[in-house]
Amino acid sequence: MQSYRKSLPPLDTLVFFEAAMRHLNFTEAADELYVTQAAVSKRIRQLESWLGVDLFERTGRKLVPTEAGAYLAEKTGMTLDYLDWALRTVKVPARPVVRIASVTALATFWLQPKLREFALSDDACPFNLVTADELGDLLRPEHDLVVLHGEDRLPGWNAELLFPEDIVPVGTSRIVKLAEKVSPGEAPTLLNFARMAPNWTDWPVWIQRTGWSEFAQWPVLECASYNQTIGRALKGEGLALGALPLLRDEISSGSLVAMTERKHTTGKGYFIAWPQTRPLSVEAQRLKEALVRES
Repeated sequence: MQSYRKSLPPLDTLVFFEAAMRHLNFTEAADELYVTQAAVSKRIRQLESWLGVDLFERTGRKLVPTEAGAYLAEKTGMTLDYLDWALRTVKVPARPVVRIASVTALATFWLQPKLREFALSDDACPFNLVTADELGDLLRPEHDLVVLHGEDRLPGWNAELLFPEDIVPVGTSRIVKLAEKVSPGEAPTLLNFARMAPNWTDWPVWIQRTGWSEFAQWPVLECASYNQTIGRALKGEGLALGALPLLRDEISSGSLVAMTERKHTTGKGYFIAWPQTRPLSVEAQRLKEALVRES
């Protein structure tokens, strides 16, 4: 077993050495560390004694690193930077900020209104929202909560279901009426966002899995994003595929109408996840409970 107490010098000597190397001046290093110049000089001598080599050539007012000093400075700086990053990642600040990440579509149509409600409630706490669609960008260890689409099998993460995914065609009332009674040459446009991942349902997948083959003959408009398909649907430009819970506000207001008789349950869902490596803070737990309660 490695015994760092025996193989490492007093760690404060490395902090003093790193500051002295950056300034190449004991007095300036002392000012940064809020100690005396003599204290810096003493720590450097202590480190040199432990190593058995000189780290500086003391000529005049400016310090000149020796070859050993220059080599150690690079490694020490990298090590202290890495240690500082690790400590800041796990340290609970005086007013913890809950870091929450979400897939873009869910953040746009469901999460942000819920976060606003939370921010105005008695349980409110500071939070930062990050949106991304790549799983690796979402499941970063610094995120306290992650809201994502897929399954609950996330190694290293706890996950709780917010709601299952039911996909239905959605559009304005005019477009839905047109879709329900299609006349030759008058079929509405299918607003599509091409399948980018195995768990994504686009129009070809929906048609295949539901068996509604007549939709395969309708015109298709490829959109730049899922959000754009919903935006065009709200403008009356065609039918989009929508996950029912995500569009709850748009459907309840009548801005969009869901063709619920054409519903397809994918077997996937939307989950809230949190790391298994550390307990949730009190603030993160309050935010998680609020989102689960509102799902």
